[in-house]
Amino acid sequence: MKRKITIAFIIAIVLFLAYEAWLFAYHNQKSNDNLPGLQSISEMEEADINEIVCGYKRTQLNYMWDEPHEIGDGSDIWSLGDDRYLRVDYNNKDKAVITNIFVELFPDDIDKVKMTYSAGTTIESEKILTKKELVNVMDWASGLDLELQRIEECEAPNEAYAGGEEYVFDINDGEETFSYIWIDNYYIVKGGKWYLVNNPMLPPVDM
Repeated sequence: MKRKITIAFIIAIVLFLAYEAWLFAYHNQKSNDNLPGLQSISEMEEADINEIVCGYKRTQLNYMWDEPHEIGDGSDIWSLGDDRYLRVDYNNKDKAVITNIFVELFPDDIDKVKMTYSAGTTIESEKILTKKELVNVMDWASGLDLELQRIEECEAPNEAYAGGEEYVFDINDGEETFSYIWIDNYYIVKGGKWYLVNNPMLPPVDM
């Protein structure tokens, strides 16, 4: 009798461990069923996105998320629909190894950019950027590390918003605009969304 109980106990343990292994594999394997859609991805923190997406094959991501906005030799870029883009880099086996989200501040076609500097509510200076200045500003913008702030629409992250400094970039006579603002920290504001600048640098333009 004692031997039967021991055998039954061992079988129960084995079955329990097998179930736990299956459960772990189900929740952690890189299957299509476990991959969130782009809408869900857009609501996540970057660290969580990286953990979820890394390990998936390029063919899986292309199948589940449809054709990328841009295709490179070792990377794909998807639009998240709000001026933000998700870039996925792959290794030589076409497995995702790193992701990052970036904001497209400048469009591909630019005819003119007017830059205005204000202190508080007073415009201090404005100018049309030269080609050289525009190249420098675009390089500056692409190097900013931006973090989306989850705040209500039409609100600012700090009540002192009206008392800060602001650089406004008017692209193609109002076709697109964004602002670089200092209040309690530096922020980029575009399309009503606020992005904290984790590596603040002033625009490389003499005003």
